[in-house]
Amino acid sequence: MRFTLRQLEFFIALAQTQQISKAASHCNISQSSMTVAMRNLETSLNNQLFIRQPKGIQLTAAGERFLHYARKIINDSQLAIDDLLYQPQLEKGTVNVGIAKTLSAYLLPAIILEVEQHFPLMTVNFIEANPQVLTESLKRKEIDFSLLLTSNIAQDSALQSEIFIRSPRRLWAAQGHPLLNLPVIHLADIESLPFLLLDTDEYPDVIMEHWRSRGGSPNISFTTTSFETVRSLVAKGKGVTILSDLVYRPWSLEGLRVMRRSIADSTTYMDVGAVTLADSPLREPTATVLNYLRRVITRLGEDG
Repeated sequence: MRFTLRQLEFFIALAQTQQISKAASHCNISQSSMTVAMRNLETSLNNQLFIRQPKGIQLTAAGERFLHYARKIINDSQLAIDDLLYQPQLEKGTVNVGIAKTLSAYLLPAIILEVEQHFPLMTVNFIEANPQVLTESLKRKEIDFSLLLTSNIAQDSALQSEIFIRSPRRLWAAQGHPLLNLPVIHLADIESLPFLLLDTDEYPDVIMEHWRSRGGSPNISFTTTSFETVRSLVAKGKGVTILSDLVYRPWSLEGLRVMRRSIADSTTYMDVGAVTLADSPLREPTATVLNYLRRVITRLGEDG
C-alpha cells in the first residue's frame, strides 16, 4: 500500500469541493490528472473512496474514514516541518483578541498552546463574548481585533473583515436515515422533517432567512445552544440539521454515527475570520499576532 502526500492533498480537496473540476482547479492540475490520481489512490488502498453523482461526488463510508486519516497525515507532516523551522517570536507587549463563543469552543483548544509557545514574551488575552459585544468593544478600542463568524455579522463601514476559512454548510443526518438514499437532496426534501436548530452567534437568523428566500421554512422541533446536543440528537435519529464542515464530527458522544450530505439547491457558508477597525492601523504586536493566527486558523480549516 503506497500513496503520496500529493495524492492525499488531492483527495482532501475533492472531499471539500465534491467536484472533480473544482478540486483540480484548487490544486492547479487538470481534471484528467485529478481523476487519474484518485483512481490510483483507490487502487493502492483497494477501496472505493467516492461515488460519482449527477452534480459531483459523494464520499463512501470508507472515504469518510480515510479522510480523517488523510487530514491527520497532512497536518502531522506540516507540523514536522514547522517544528524544524520553529523560532519563537521575541516581541513583547499585550494583545487583546475577541473571540465569538462558537469559535472559542473549537479554536481555542487547538491554538492556545501554540500561541503561548510562539510568543513567550507576549501576553495574548482571548476575550469570549457574543459578536455584538465584541464589535462594540472593538470600536471602543478595548480589544485589538476579533475572531468572528464574518458571514453572520451585519455590514458596518467602521469595521473591516477578512475571511480565513470558508466552510460549507451541509445536511447532518443519522446513519441509515431515508434521506441518505436519495441520489440528490433538495431543501424541500428536508422541510417536513424535524429540524434541530443550533441557537448561537446569529445562526438562526442566517438559516431562517436563507430558507425563506427559497420559499420555505424548517420544521423546528428543538432549539439548543449546544453543538454536542445537536450532534447526539441527530445521531439518534431525532431530527436533522444543517451545519458547517468546520464543526462536523462523524461520531456523537454515545458513539453513534452522524452522516453529512450536500444539499443541491442550498449552498451557504460559515466564514471564519478577523474583524478590525477600518481606519485604524494595527500596532506592531497586534499585526504580528494577527498574521500568526491567520496562518494557524487557515491550516485548521484545511484540516477540518
